[in-house]
Amino acid sequence: MVELEDARRIPDPIARAGIRRLEESNDTALLFQVSIPLQIFDRNQGARLAARRELAKARHQRLSAQVAVETALAVVTQQLEASYQEVTTLRHVVLPKAELAYRDVRRGYLRGLFRYLDVLDAQRNLFELRSRELDALLAYHSAFAEAERLTGTPIQSLP
Repeated sequence: MVELEDARRIPDPIARAGIRRLEESNDTALLFQVSIPLQIFDRNQGARLAARRELAKARHQRLSAQVAVETALAVVTQQLEASYQEVTTLRHVVLPKAELAYRDVRRGYLRGLFRYLDVLDAQRNLFELRSRELDALLAYHSAFAEAERLTGTPIQSLP
């Protein structure tokens, strides 16, 4: 747009050619017309300035969008790392201990060492931890998909 408005500040010359028949003398005449507009007062300065401002606005909007995407990607990366750490900790540390505790309480109940409420409490705790693992997995995969959407490229999954 800037180049177009810059080009419009210089007027285009107009050239015309034609044939005219003169009835009185029964002659045919060849006519030429050349016109060069003189722009004394209008050098298209307003449109040129508007085009330059639109270009600057577009550059600022592009920079703003780039910063927004980079910020969103940083947030998603943090969410991805946090949910990955949570899933890893739950799978390798917390859930095995909770499953062991549930088995021990259940065996103890069968031997008469624990009450049935203790078994239910251990089972409820195990189920809550499994539900928490699923929530963390959901958060991980959601962050992963968001990171791929923001970058526009497939990302290799963490192990």
